[in-house]
This record gives sequence, structure tokens and C-alpha cells, in this order.
Amino acid sequence: MCKKAFLWLLLLFWTSPIFGQTLISGYVKNSSGKVIPDVNVYVSRLDQRYSVYASCISDEKGLYSLNFNASVDSIAINVSGLNIEATSIFCPNTSHERDIVVKEQLNQIDEVVVYAPKIYERGDTISYNVASFQSKTDISVAQVLKRLPGVTVSDVGQISYKGQPIKNFYIEGLDLMKGRYGIATNNIDPNSISTIQILENHQNIKALEDLRPEERASINLKLKSGVKGVYNMIATLGGGYDKEALWDNELITTYFQRNSQLLAAYKGNNSGNDLETELRSFDDNSLSRTSSVTDIELPSVPGINKKYYYFNQSHTATYNHIFRVGENGELGINAAYLNDNDKRSNHATTTTILPDGSKNIVDEYYRGNLRRNLANGTITYLQNSEKSYIKEQLKFDWFSTGGSSDIYAGSDIAQNSDVENYRLHNLFHLTNRTNTDKGVDFVSTINLEKRPHNLGVSTNLFPDVLLGDNMFQRAERRNFSTENHLDFLSALVWGNLQIHPTLFVDYSQNGLTSQLEDYRNDIHLSSLNTGVGIIANYRARKFYVDLQITGNYRYFDLNDRIAEVETDKHRFVVEPRLTVKYDINGSNELRLKGSLGHSNPAIENLYNQYILTSYRQLSVYQNNDLYQSTVQNYSLSYDYRNIVSMLFFGSDIGWTHNRPNVLYGNYYDGLVTRIISSPTDETADVLSATVRASKGFDWRRLKIGAECRYSYYDSPILLQNEIMSYNGYSINAKLDFSLNPFEWIAFNYEGIYYQSKTSMQKGGEMPMLRTFTNNISLEFYLPADITIGANISHYYNNLNQNNRSFLLGEVNAKYSYKRWSFTLSCDNIFNNKEYVYSSIEGLTDNTSVYQIRPLSVLLKIRYRIF
Repeated sequence: MCKKAFLWLLLLFWTSPIFGQTLISGYVKNSSGKVIPDVNVYVSRLDQRYSVYASCISDEKGLYSLNFNASVDSIAINVSGLNIEATSIFCPNTSHERDIVVKEQLNQIDEVVVYAPKIYERGDTISYNVASFQSKTDISVAQVLKRLPGVTVSDVGQISYKGQPIKNFYIEGLDLMKGRYGIATNNIDPNSISTIQILENHQNIKALEDLRPEERASINLKLKSGVKGVYNMIATLGGGYDKEALWDNELITTYFQRNSQLLAAYKGNNSGNDLETELRSFDDNSLSRTSSVTDIELPSVPGINKKYYYFNQSHTATYNHIFRVGENGELGINAAYLNDNDKRSNHATTTTILPDGSKNIVDEYYRGNLRRNLANGTITYLQNSEKSYIKEQLKFDWFSTGGSSDIYAGSDIAQNSDVENYRLHNLFHLTNRTNTDKGVDFVSTINLEKRPHNLGVSTNLFPDVLLGDNMFQRAERRNFSTENHLDFLSALVWGNLQIHPTLFVDYSQNGLTSQLEDYRNDIHLSSLNTGVGIIANYRARKFYVDLQITGNYRYFDLNDRIAEVETDKHRFVVEPRLTVKYDINGSNELRLKGSLGHSNPAIENLYNQYILTSYRQLSVYQNNDLYQSTVQNYSLSYDYRNIVSMLFFGSDIGWTHNRPNVLYGNYYDGLVTRIISSPTDETADVLSATVRASKGFDWRRLKIGAECRYSYYDSPILLQNEIMSYNGYSINAKLDFSLNPFEWIAFNYEGIYYQSKTSMQKGGEMPMLRTFTNNISLEFYLPADITIGANISHYYNNLNQNNRSFLLGEVNAKYSYKRWSFTLSCDNIFNNKEYVYSSIEGLTDNTSVYQIRPLSVLLKIRYRIF
């Protein structure tokens, strides 16, 4: 199977459009030598002017640049604009510099209709004209982003370009959201945006430009001129009924000007609208350093739209403000709060294949409630000039979760839990660059975190270990960590080779305390990672090579204060990382990556006294050695884009090789499970191949996107105290397209296919899983600003016994009048009561029956206050 996938991708590369590259650049001038900006320049065949190879718009200095492939001897360069005479010149198809002289003229016209290009490129910036991709009923930028060729938006709102998540999200060049850009994409009116820009090769630190290239793209929203300096406030009131009264309310305020930006919002509903998603941070520094070792067991998430099974009462408030300070400074303030109450119920049957071929089956009925409070705040100050960069950012995160549920699994069991987490995180970044491109780049982070949590269970399922009738687990996780990196910029320059030495010191102190009857843990893990390295960059026209090699000294100290046992380990490791980029031409690009890394166990896998991790799972790690695992990653990527034809294509091949040294697994005994561990010399391998494509058309606003991913894995697993080998594969394919076949109708489709198969090397195998999801939406635009819409979702699951196919639907009607809009929607029009969902993970399959929200009617009134 792997050989077939590799040959298929090799054939794909071979047939990709790779030809000889031609680069022609120069200035557009008039007869007196004055440069002419903002005119169209395009290259075509001599005899067919509409057969365009490449195009651009001259910049403010009159400069144009054309990068193209053409299998002809001669080409035509054409220049056109409103105030110049159309000009064409013939020249050989070779790379050269050529200035073009045009004749200026005044065109007297009675009426002109100008159509902006849907997408165009200037330098490393790709610009999408929002009006060309916007639907009449769109109320957020997120809806427009999903229609842009080359751009994808995940279910949780993360934006990707060329298969990689974006790095920064700007509004008029300012980073207002600091990683939580879902707040902006879900709340900014698309009618306020003129252009969405993709910033390729964008280095946000000006002092590092040309010294440290950026692989991930960023996005910038360009506002319409009439929006700048104007307060906008939009209020929405919603009310309806299913089996109880429904409400859905919003208040959004925005203010954008050159030196200041504001976005504040309140949202609240009990209608199934998930508010937490848009608060999610996609910042690299947003990850928590602690985790819970015990928690309540709640029903898993089914594979349907969350609004159908989310029985909620939710409120959220956000405040985001940024100011320019001086010429190069910024001060940003961000705050968010969420209050959420989520009710869940289901019936789940979980089956696990054991080494002897038998099955362990657990049958559970859940009815539970989860209450959450979440708050975070960020203060950021930065100075960003061509020679220096200073950033100081302080983050505070807090959340509190309380849950309770009643379970029937042969007997009645009640459980409840409380979790709190406090986190303070500071980031300091300093860059200084001299006129000779030398300097320093220093980054320092400090993290303080504390997480107390507990779990109570009414029934003792482990009488051989615990004495009481009930079980109550207390636990607390703590973390102090700091990471410090110092790079010396361009310390050695030899032709196209730049070498940057680097120093680093990382230290962390982790603590875990717990008590379950007489079983107590009080352990502390200290770790130090320090060393030196080099970063070597080599540029030669189309090639870019980045090699990073670090020599790491690592020290670990594990202190068990109850057992009065202290263990330490010293290690020296070398970790290389290589990136090779080959820019075949302006449209085709190859990237090769490879890395070698090492990881060590977390403190959550090192305790030696029992912890109740869930109501039916007890864990203890007898093998708590400070082992070291090794991970190798390799990938080959190819990307093609043609801005003129709005075509984006890419493919990736990846291989991950892991030597874990210690395996963690489960020992099943009916309802209860115990965590076990064992040393191993086995290795794990994962092979993957991905193909993605996106194409836009001028015809009927058609956009088609497709992606297919194949993965094969071969891995050891620890089950019932036996180490076995299991392997499997998965296929995930996605197709989406949008179309306006007529002015009065819009059509959108998204289809997702998933297939997986898993088996043990010796023993049983899991049944093949196939799921298929189809989402279809239609909008009909009637006179008098009336819109009628319908959405149908079809779900297919081959493992469901009785209900393999399942339909959900909604209809809505919208009327707009001046600043008012009225939307009447009806969800779950077929009034389905339950949904059956089957899934497979490893050697375990799960079938669950979920309660879903009943048929509902909701009227929302939206008013633009100013």
C-alpha cells in the first residue's frame, strides 16, 4: 500500500507544470521619464493576447515584475490603464530587464463600470477582492474566508494557507487579536472589508527581515475607507421555542482608525450556538504546561454539527483594544470571559479486542452536567523598527470547571469533579541589528501555573485496593518554567552563507501531589536543558537551506518526598534540523524537512501510588524511570499556484519514526481499567501522504476545493500486560464547492469521507469503518431583500446497526430593511430525537446513542445602531 502511494505521488510530481522560468522586470514610464504606477502589465502569446502567462500591477515606483513559464520563443508584454494608451511590445522569451515607455492620454467617457480583479498579486502579497467572494447574507468575515481559493478554515476556526496554519492575523497592519483571531473573523462585518491579503514570506519583526525567513503566511484585512474612524455597533435579539424558551443575543462594537482599533462583543444563547470556539487561541505560547490527572467521565463528542447536541446556557464577553505609540510602537489590551453550562446524555457501548481474541465490553448510560468559567487577559507592548524590536507580553489565564453525572453500568454510580487552573505567562523578546546586519536576538519566557482538582465517586469499584464505600481523589499540579534563547545574528558571513551561533537555557520545576485514602503522592521533577548551537542559512538564487544543530546538556531530578527517594539523570544529545527550499519558479516550490528530537516522560507518568483517573480507571506507574525517547520526522512538500487562473495545488509526504523506550497501556477487567507501563525496544512508524487543490472561476463565482490524506501506521501497543504489534490505515477525503448559478440563487456543498482499518499482527482485527458526511445549503434571493435558505446534512456510518443514514435539516427566511434585518429559522425540521454514532480508535470501537435538540423555531432581529 505504501509503495503504491509513493509511486502515485511520484507520478503527480512528474506531471506537475514545471517548465523553464522566465523573469522580466523593469519600470513603466512616460516619454519624459516619469514613472507610471497602478497600470496593468501582462505577458501573452504574440498572436493571442488573451492567452495570458502572468500579470501584475505596477507599484508606486512604476516597477513591474513578471514571473512565468512559456514554451514559446517570443512573447508580448502588454500595458493598459485608464489614463494611458494601450501599448504592446514584442521581445524574446528570455529573462531580462526592460523599461516600457507609454503614452499618457485623457479618456473622455460618458460612463464606465470598473470591475476589480477577484484576486491579484503584488510582490509577496496576494489580494482577494472581498466583494467578489461575498454572499448577500454573509454577516462575518469567516464566511468569506471559506470561499477564497487557496485558503482553508477548520471546524474550530483555524485559518491555513498552502496546508500550513497562518502565523499572524492583522487588521490594517495591526495585530489586534493576539492569536484569538476567531473573535475578529466571527464578529467583523464583511461589508466593512475591501480586501483580504495573504502575506507570503512575511517576517513580522522588521529587524529580522532577510535574516530569518518566515515559512508561514499571515493575513491582513484592508478596510473600506468609509469604515475608518467610524464607530459601528450592531445589536441582535433572538427569541424562540423548542421544548422550552430559547434566546440568542449579541452586541458587537468596532472602531478602526490608523492609530487605534477596538473590538468588543457580548454574546449569549441557549440555542446550541458554541461560543467557546471563537475564543480559542492559535498563538504558539498559549498552551498550558499542566494537565489534570483525574476528572469526571462524560459522554464523548459525536460526529455531527455541535448545535444539534449542545444543550447549553452560554455567555461570553470580549474586549480588544490596540493603540499606536509613537512611530513604531503598539500597546494592546485583550480580555475575554466565558460562562457555560452544558448538559449531556447518551448510551455508550465500548468494545476492546484483547490479545487472546476475546472482547471486553462496557455498557454505560450517562446523564451529566458540565459548568465552566473561563477568563483570560493579555497586555502587550512592542516597538518594531528596522534596527530594533522589543516585545513585552503578560498573559493571565484562569478557568474553573465543575461537573456531575449519573451513570448506570450494571449499578447506579454518581460522580462529581472540580478543576481550577491559574496561569501567568510572560514573554520578552529583544532584537537589535546593526548596519552590517550583525546583532542579537533574545527571547525569554516565564510560566507559572497551578491546577488543584478532585474527583468524587459514590461507588467503590476497586474493593481489592480501596477500603471505603465511596472514592474521593484529590490532586494538584504545579509548574514553573523558563525558556531563554540568545542568537548572534550574522556572526559569520561567507558569500551566501550566514552562520548565527545560539545559546539556550531552559529550566522547569513540576510538582504533583495527590491523595486517595492512604495512597499519597508528593513528587517533584526538575529539568534543565542548556547548550549551544549554530543556525546556518544559505541562499543561492532559487535555493534556500536552513540547518540548525544544537548540542544539549540535559539534567533531570525526580524527588519523591514521601518515599524519600531521589533519582537523577544526565544526558548529552545532539538535535539537528534541516530545511531545504527550492523555488523552481514563481509558481512552483519544493520543500524538504528533516529533524531528530528527544523527549522525556511527563510528571503525570512518574507517580508510584494509586490515582483514580476516572470513576472506573485506577492508575499507577511501576516503571517510573527517567527514560528518553527518540523521534525522527521527515517530509517532502510541493506547492503550485497560479494567481491569474486562481489555481492552488499542493502535496505532502511525511514519515515519523519513534523509539518510545516505555509503553503505556491498559489492563481491562470488565467495567474497570488499570493503567500499566512496560519498557520496550519496539519502534513505531507513521507514513502519510496528502494532496490538496483549490480552484476559483470567474464563471458564476464557482470555487472548488479538495483534499485527500492517506495514513499508514505500524506501532506497538501494551494490552493486558502483553506488548503486541498492530497496524492500520486511514483515508480522509474532503470536497467543497460554492456556486452562484444565477443571480437569485447560491449553492454550497461540503462532503467528507473517512475510512479506517486496524488489526493486530497476531489475533483479531477491527471491522472497517466508513463514514460519509454531506452538507448542502441553498439560498434564494427574492425581491424586496428577502432571502430563503435551506440546509441539509446527511450522515452515513457503516457500523451503525439500524440507522446507517441520518438526515438533519433547517430552513430560514431573512428580510432586510435599511439598518434592520429579521431572520426566522427552524432547526431539526425532521424532529429527530436521537443520533447513533460509531467510531474506532486503535483496538477499541465505541457505539453511542445521543439525545439531540428537538425541532426549534428562532426569530433574530439584528439592528445596526450606528
